[in-house]
Amino acid sequence: MIYALSYLAFPLFGWSLAKRIEDRAARIGFAFLAGALLLTIEATLFTIVGIRWSVWALAIPLIAASLLPVEDRRPRLSGQAWRLSSTGIVAIAIAHFFFSNLTAQSVSPDFVLFWGPKAARFALSHSLDPHFLLSRYPPPRVDYPPLVPIVEAWGALVAKDFPWITAASMSAIWLLAAVPVIRWLTQSWEATAFWTAAMCASQVFSGGGGNAEAMLIAYLSVGAAAIVANRTTIAAIAFAGATLTKEEAFITIAAILIGVAIRNIKQALILGAASVMSACVWFAYQWRFGLPIGYSRFNTQHHFFWSNLPTIFSEAPKSLAAGCWGLAWLIPLAILVTRSREQLKDVMPLLVPIPLLFGFFVFLYLQYESALAMRMWWILPRISQPPMSLLILAAAFASSDRMRAP
Repeated sequence: MIYALSYLAFPLFGWSLAKRIEDRAARIGFAFLAGALLLTIEATLFTIVGIRWSVWALAIPLIAASLLPVEDRRPRLSGQAWRLSSTGIVAIAIAHFFFSNLTAQSVSPDFVLFWGPKAARFALSHSLDPHFLLSRYPPPRVDYPPLVPIVEAWGALVAKDFPWITAASMSAIWLLAAVPVIRWLTQSWEATAFWTAAMCASQVFSGGGGNAEAMLIAYLSVGAAAIVANRTTIAAIAFAGATLTKEEAFITIAAILIGVAIRNIKQALILGAASVMSACVWFAYQWRFGLPIGYSRFNTQHHFFWSNLPTIFSEAPKSLAAGCWGLAWLIPLAILVTRSREQLKDVMPLLVPIPLLFGFFVFLYLQYESALAMRMWWILPRISQPPMSLLILAAAFASSDRMRAP
């Protein structure tokens, strides 16, 4: 229980970056996401300069920053409360994901292999322990960015324990935090409910409990929606969070920025700079302690097995089912094909990345020598979640007549 309650600190940590959001629920949700980002940056910098972690050492600077006076806007609630049906769908979807983790049915093996061990070790050592990552028997993926284990280690510092099932179950809280922000940006109750149901079903289907996917989806989705809603600062902060969550964020953000650059090159440069600066915090840690700088997964072999193509196209539909027979793809696609050219133009930053990402997936799977079908079944349901979220958000914005003016 104490571990779960420790997550209540994140909105306090991120309040300084969310004060200008006029919708109260969205403000709290975004403050949660921003708070986790600021905690990650602070904890990483503490380790670089040699300051040991403690609950108060980490909390006081972030809370103090949130108390600084900032020009604030009076919270402006939406004209009506959440519609009952949409609220019910969101509650059921989040509960489904939460209890699937609580009963260990959807807990990711990666949580047991490296996210959890890193978090437990970092909490015990009160630092982003470089000796553990450089040890003779390090956990897998030592080059992964640190947001997930730092967030989980924060809970362990507060609770003085690491309850594994509780930690994995908290993945559902990230999607819950994103819900009011997505609703505020899209101005659609129905689209937000559909997005939540699709993302939660996909998380359960792919075994996302304790993994980084829920965090990654929350940051990328908020960032992508903020681009179309002309909230560049919100998008920049969200992309910075995604970059420190998982290295796959680079691929998705790069694809999104191509779509953004078609419409607004200045905005693309700002978002790209925020992502690079965020990644440099982790690269600085790697450089400081002698770890290889960068991400090993990007070192592809560039040897293509063209005989993989039949397997790729036959296995892909099974992996894209997303726990809902593919409806999370088919319904927004059906909506988009009925939209006008002008409506589709508005959501181009969300549509352009989708074929680019699937092209990258094919490029990736052409390089696998063996066990391709098994690897696709394990990997594709997770890495296809960002383009699925982009598709749903594109349909939401294209169907709305309340697009925000620049």
